[in-house]
Amino acid sequence: MILYATLGRRHRGAALTAGLVFTLWFTWFLVTWLGMPDSYPDPWCPNNVPPWWPSFLPA
Repeated sequence: MILYATLGRRHRGAALTAGLVFTLWFTWFLVTWLGMPDSYPDPWCPNNVPPWWPSFLPA
């Protein structure tokens, strides 16, 4: 609603882009913030992170 009121009337492409960027950022934030539950036992993955997982991606 706020995004449409500020950008949507004149610049629909900018409103769509801003909404998409915010949605992707918010999804990334929630996934990295919640992460993997520590109570999930997995004998093959120490600390619930697979050995092949890249270190630059949060798990």
